[in-house]
Amino acid sequence: MFVSSSSTFAVKNFMIFAEIIVYTAFVYLAIGFLFAVWFAAFGVVKLDDSAKETSAGFRLIIFFGAAAFWIFLAWRLFKGEKRPVEKNAHRRKSPEAK
Repeated sequence: MFVSSSSTFAVKNFMIFAEIIVYTAFVYLAIGFLFAVWFAAFGVVKLDDSAKETSAGFRLIIFFGAAAFWIFLAWRLFKGEKRPVEKNAHRRKSPEAK
């Protein structure tokens, strides 16, 4: 079967595009893995004070989420944000809110 040079060119471009996506995902997850190691050990306490006395099991569970969402967690740490205050109808009606 005859393969035209234009289709070969398209396949090569597609493969280059696919490689860029794979390498980008690899770099993202590699940085995420390194961040998650630090975050699970030390950084989670900077975002949430109630995580001070947590077990190794809890830290293992949050490790995978930190690896996937490292960019959002790093941004919150950079901005110095703490755990957000819950805003719901019960809190708005409480005497402490006034």
